[in-house]
Amino acid sequence: MDSPYKQASDSPSKQLLLELGRLRIHAEEDLYARLERETDEREKAHKIALAAASVEHERVRRSAEAAAERFQLELEKERKKREDEERRELDKKRQEKIERELVDRRREIERARTAEVEERRAAEEGERRAAEARKAKLELEERLRLGRETVEAEAHRRREEVEHANKKAQEAATAAKKRTEAEAQQPQASVRTSQPSTTGTGLPSASQTPSTRPHVNPDREVDHQRYQAIHQRLKELRRFMISQGKSNPALKKRMGDMRREIKKCVGQLTEGKGANRGPINQIMKVLKEAITVPEPRIEIPQFLASPPPPTSISDSKGPALLIYLLNIFSKAIISQFIDEASVSPKTADPIGVVAVSVFAANEFRWQGHSLIDILLAKYHIVCPVLWGIYGDERTVHGKTRLGWWREDKDDPNAPWISAQRHSERMTGLGAGFAALALRNFEKSRLESPFPNVHYWQALAAIVNVPPNEVSQTHFIVLKAMIENYEARFLEFYGDAAKVALRKALVEFPRQASNGSVAASAVAVLPDVLRRDKKFTLVD
Repeated sequence: MDSPYKQASDSPSKQLLLELGRLRIHAEEDLYARLERETDEREKAHKIALAAASVEHERVRRSAEAAAERFQLELEKERKKREDEERRELDKKRQEKIERELVDRRREIERARTAEVEERRAAEEGERRAAEARKAKLELEERLRLGRETVEAEAHRRREEVEHANKKAQEAATAAKKRTEAEAQQPQASVRTSQPSTTGTGLPSASQTPSTRPHVNPDREVDHQRYQAIHQRLKELRRFMISQGKSNPALKKRMGDMRREIKKCVGQLTEGKGANRGPINQIMKVLKEAITVPEPRIEIPQFLASPPPPTSISDSKGPALLIYLLNIFSKAIISQFIDEASVSPKTADPIGVVAVSVFAANEFRWQGHSLIDILLAKYHIVCPVLWGIYGDERTVHGKTRLGWWREDKDDPNAPWISAQRHSERMTGLGAGFAALALRNFEKSRLESPFPNVHYWQALAAIVNVPPNEVSQTHFIVLKAMIENYEARFLEFYGDAAKVALRKALVEFPRQASNGSVAASAVAVLPDVLRRDKKFTLVD
């Protein structure tokens, strides 16, 4: 359709519009032409850029392919190198394995030869030791057979002497009681003064007081030597069991395990109600197990101070392992007294409870008799003053008699332990003895293996030592066995105990001519008792 302005030639305005229309058309045509040119130019530029990009892409691709080829070559080279190294390492290991196998084969051959020689030698040694053990056993049985009649005769003589001593002590006690009543000049309070049963052993009654100077048994040294002999037999038993273990590896291992278990349990003893139930049950278990070991067997009476006459030779024998372990147990108990009670005397009480419980058990008695003499034999060695033994502390012989120890107990030339260490040992042993002796079995179905009268006898033995023979050791032990145990002593002996304590703590220290520190420590105990326990010994 044509524009109406194309026909507008009759008017200037129309001509102007016509001109403007033409200009507009020309402008649009120029614009479109320019746009087409720009489009063509951009298309050419894009084509050039695409061509350049294609060339660059091709260049990058070829470069990447070249790099990939180089990388693959490096990988292949590294792989070959690694394979070569692994091959060389494998060859080396194979060579080393072959060499080790050769060395091991040579060693096996050498060990087989050595084992054959050792077996031959062990067999010869086993036969020799077995022969020695049989010989030692025969010698031991022969000595026991020869000594049985002597032991029976000695026991009979001792019973007669003790009965005589009881009679003299009773007479002296009656006189002492009369003198005490006269000195008091007033009626004594009614307290329990019942005498403990002698249990058929002929021990003195509670009415015998230290102040009466009771009959001194002239055979006190003989009794002391008798316990020393038991101690020596225990050493022989230890050597015998070691020799048995060498020829019987199973017994050696079992014996070693039991010994270590007992030592461990004793070392675990402590204060506190029920705290020691576990250790004592384990100790009992080990000792009961020892009873079941049938061989070797030994004569039991040789380890008793006053053995009853056996009805037959077979009745006198028992398991050697039980005696050996009771010896180990006794040694551990004394070591515990020394190590623990020397620092804190009160700790001796639970240790004493366990020791007495073991020796009171019916399973560990021989024909109804307690084997506590094994423990007492060791006590006679380490603390002989408890049985009235005395000696000069300035001499070697005197120190030995009083229980002084050397730094090396196996070396007779070793120096003596210090006075401080000796005092600590005696303190622990004195407290330990009281813990053993002052046990109340009234409510127990078992019989006491160590009646209370032994405490009385030890107290009397110490305070009746001749004044010129009294030493520091006597006062140290006396203080340790009284301190912390005076109430229990009074519970058992009543007024008689009060008289005994006055003698031990008031009169006895006055006999000390040298004014020793130990005597002074005993002399102040009455003041301590009056202050702490409201108990008066001196009016």
